[in-house]
Amino acid sequence: MAFIGLLGAYVNVHQNENTSFIAFFQHGFTSISSLDVLASLIKSMAYGFSIGITGCYQGYYAEKGTQGVGKAANMAVVISMFLIFIEEMIIVQIVNQFRPS
Repeated sequence: MAFIGLLGAYVNVHQNENTSFIAFFQHGFTSISSLDVLASLIKSMAYGFSIGITGCYQGYYAEKGTQGVGKAANMAVVISMFLIFIEEMIIVQIVNQFRPS
């Protein structure tokens, strides 16, 4: 899946800038820093924690049988998406404070 994503990125860049395949892969990853990798790891842990806690909480307090479970699952998805949106904004602001100008 990662290769298909990179191939799609190459097609997009090639259409807009007429970049060769070799140049895309040689220069496409030079601007990735260890801070970018660290931020991605922090985000994935925060998102996973939020999704897990929200799903467990909603599932634990589900009522009224299968209908309640369906509503709890739906509510867990909605709340998790909202939390991820908020976490994304906060983590990006914190990480950008550590970026060199």
